[in-house]
Amino acid sequence: MQSRGLLIGVSVLAVLCGWLWWSDKKADEAAKNPAKDAKTVRLTDLKTADLVEITVQHAGAPAVQLRKNGALWALSSEPKFAIENDAAVTLATNAASISSDKVVDDNANDLLQYGLDPGQISLEIKDKSGKTEKLLFGDETPVGNLYYVRKPGEKKVFTVPNYIKQGIDKSATDLRDKRLLLLDDANVSRLEVIRKGETLAFDRDKKGTWQLSKPQSYRTDTVVVDGLYNKLREAKLDPASTAEQQKTFAAQFAAGSPVATLQAVDGAGTQKMEVRKSKENLFLAKSSAVPGVYKISEELGAALDKTLEDFRSKKLLDFGFEDPTRIQIVSSGKTTLLEHKGEDWLLNGKKAEASTVHPVLEALRGFSAMKFVKAGLFTTPVFEVSITQSDAKTTEKLLVSKAGNFHYAKREGDSAEYEIDPKTLSDLEDAVKNVKEPGAVPKK
Repeated sequence: MQSRGLLIGVSVLAVLCGWLWWSDKKADEAAKNPAKDAKTVRLTDLKTADLVEITVQHAGAPAVQLRKNGALWALSSEPKFAIENDAAVTLATNAASISSDKVVDDNANDLLQYGLDPGQISLEIKDKSGKTEKLLFGDETPVGNLYYVRKPGEKKVFTVPNYIKQGIDKSATDLRDKRLLLLDDANVSRLEVIRKGETLAFDRDKKGTWQLSKPQSYRTDTVVVDGLYNKLREAKLDPASTAEQQKTFAAQFAAGSPVATLQAVDGAGTQKMEVRKSKENLFLAKSSAVPGVYKISEELGAALDKTLEDFRSKKLLDFGFEDPTRIQIVSSGKTTLLEHKGEDWLLNGKKAEASTVHPVLEALRGFSAMKFVKAGLFTTPVFEVSITQSDAKTTEKLLVSKAGNFHYAKREGDSAEYEIDPKTLSDLEDAVKNVKEPGAVPKK
């Protein structure tokens, strides 16, 4: 029995050695004679920048065709949605240069077995010289996450990776610009929010800064306006919404409560969005730029449902994080002058400890109002601060008056009046008192 087992073991070992020898020999032959399917073949080979037309068609479905006009792509097939130009450029890039490094059949007599008779997806691209290239995509291979492809009129079958197929497998819905307002961001110059009979208008300058201009010119909280504008830019439709959903949204919109109507102006004109809140507490929007009614985020709905005061700035001094060059403070008849010269701060002409000036700067930067008040409450100023900003040209002046326990502030040259927290003023006065010369003991 032992002899028989030993004989079987020797036989298995011999077979294994023979298989290893054969494998090594085949590997050597493969290294000396590369396989034909290792050669990279260009299946489409045009320059992306030269493409002027792209057609993608699924078997049994209408073609999706794009044409280029100048630098922009547009759908020339129905439905003619506005499309995202970046998505079209990506499609053009993917389609212009497709390669394969594997041939599976040099002369396929049965193309049907590969899903290539005629094909599941056809791609056709044309450049500005009129040169056209076509490619057919078939079934997925059994293994390897690859797809069969061929050129029309040829029987040679190649494979390409799944990511190549996915890169050109686009529908009109995939390419559609899903924004509810199709704004040219660089040229948006004005926003108007109309709500509850009041129109708020915001004008944007070349630096991108928003300024309230209606119902009158007010200092503006640009962070709040930017928040509204950014949510507006992000508002998108759901391209997968069904006809039944659209019908439901339209009915809910018709019965809903008005929230606001927004108008945005760019270089192409004015676009409009009307927002209502349904009984189901959904914010629904109807845009002049795209047909239909769509659900929008609660954040955008809340950003539109703001009052004039929400958009006004309660910050009373505008100088930013760059230190001013001169600060003059008059309090109880006493004048304090802080000057920034080079690396040094001077207190009434004498060098001051910089670390004791910083609390004054922070107090001034944080000087804000509690609320806006009607004109006429401000009287004789008991405190004033003048700031010359770092450009040495811009000066702003803030005045504070007192009436009983209330303190009111007003900027020079501005009719708006504000109520401030007395502690805001006392914190600033304390910070000024604690400015000291190097080595001096701070005042208590």
